[in-house]
Amino acid sequence: MVFSAALVSITHSSAEDKTGSQSIGFYTAGCIQNSQMLEDTGEGYLVIRLSRERFYGHPKLVEFIKYLGKHTSAKLNSTLLIGDMSQKAGGPLPSDHTSHQTGLDVDIMYLNQPYSNFMLSESEREEINPISVLNTHKTNIKTGMWGKKQTAVLVLAAAYPEVDRIFVNPVIKLELCKKHKGQQWLNKIRPWYGHDGHFHVRLSCPDGSLSCENQKPLITGDSCGEDLKKWFIPQEKTEETKTKPKKIRQMPEICMDILSQ
Repeated sequence: MVFSAALVSITHSSAEDKTGSQSIGFYTAGCIQNSQMLEDTGEGYLVIRLSRERFYGHPKLVEFIKYLGKHTSAKLNSTLLIGDMSQKAGGPLPSDHTSHQTGLDVDIMYLNQPYSNFMLSESEREEINPISVLNTHKTNIKTGMWGKKQTAVLVLAAAYPEVDRIFVNPVIKLELCKKHKGQQWLNKIRPWYGHDGHFHVRLSCPDGSLSCENQKPLITGDSCGEDLKKWFIPQEKTEETKTKPKKIRQMPEICMDILSQ
């Protein structure tokens, strides 16, 4: 089956944001001014683990989630489970992530549970955790955990113009490359550690967020070549790499004021 992002009908508002929302800084060192809360229930989606209060984002992120939920319901007769977005003012989360700070990131569970357009109580939503699609050794896709629906959701997400990249486990990326090599939507599907129970969608900086910093642009192609192969070659750490300090991004000064309010 050929999946083509070009065949997906994109019907979302391109109107300028009127809320004054601003994504400030970088995805791993930033904040949000005038964020928007995502309703806990919408067409084709449910927000889980509401007690964490990580259901805020830039209006463009909220718009994207509603788009994806609507198309997932209409085209796949399924419901998305929405995990972490950002806190109300963004900034570092207490646990689990270094990103999700500027209101442009969202975690979405893979469609690997036997559900379809149903309602869950708040207490039931608290108990939902990601289910890995990989085998015990994390070397292959677990039998019965990946199919056309799981791929179709990624195609729908990748087709959205404001989506910059989508993080999945390297094993998932490899599986997609085996079946869909050469298709342009694969370019946005990026391998990263973990991400075997959920995929992580990242939007590019919105127009008007002048203090927002994008990631380095992606190269063209399906990204199924040497860069992907590196994830499956054991890397030996030298003494230099063991002791080399990681670059720490500085939080924009304005974020300190926003986060202290």
